[in-house]
Amino acid sequence: MGHILSGVAAAAVIAGGLALSGCATEQYVDEHVAAVNTRVDAVDSKVTALSGRVDQVAGAAQAAQTRADDAYALAKGKMSRTVVSETDFVNFDTNKWELSDEAKATLTAFAERLKGDNKKVFIEIVGHADPRGENDKNRVLGEKRALEVRRFLFSQGIPLVAMETVSWGEEQPVATGNTAEDLAANRRVVLRIVE
Repeated sequence: MGHILSGVAAAAVIAGGLALSGCATEQYVDEHVAAVNTRVDAVDSKVTALSGRVDQVAGAAQAAQTRADDAYALAKGKMSRTVVSETDFVNFDTNKWELSDEAKATLTAFAERLKGDNKKVFIEIVGHADPRGENDKNRVLGEKRALEVRRFLFSQGIPLVAMETVSWGEEQPVATGNTAEDLAANRRVVLRIVE
């Protein structure tokens, strides 16, 4: 019976130890859970603050997009141009951009007509070349022709801000044949008047 008592006493001591150690473990866990909860709360408050900032930035971005859309719509309306005339042109010799006397007379009459009309117009000076030669060189040749016409018109009193040069090189022929007349027709600068 002494053995049974000592076994019961031992079991009671073990049970008491486990109970005590269980309480210590529970306290340990509670402390660590509280620490983790504190960190989670800190992260939650940062996430809330960041969400507010993201919402603020998104609102600013939306406002900026709205302003950009409004500006685009306004500019689009102002930038649409109507071509009034593109019947005026001058021709050039092969691989040349110097103005002939005939071209100078045509451009002088053109400038006088514009000044006499006294309207606010914009002039696109479009240079072209015939299809002989490399495309890049023809584009440069068309640009040189357009710039020469612009220089001359400026000397006739047309403001530079009212003129723009463009070169299509050989890409927009008016004549598709290979005769001398067809080639000459493509070596040109067209004056497009837009309002």
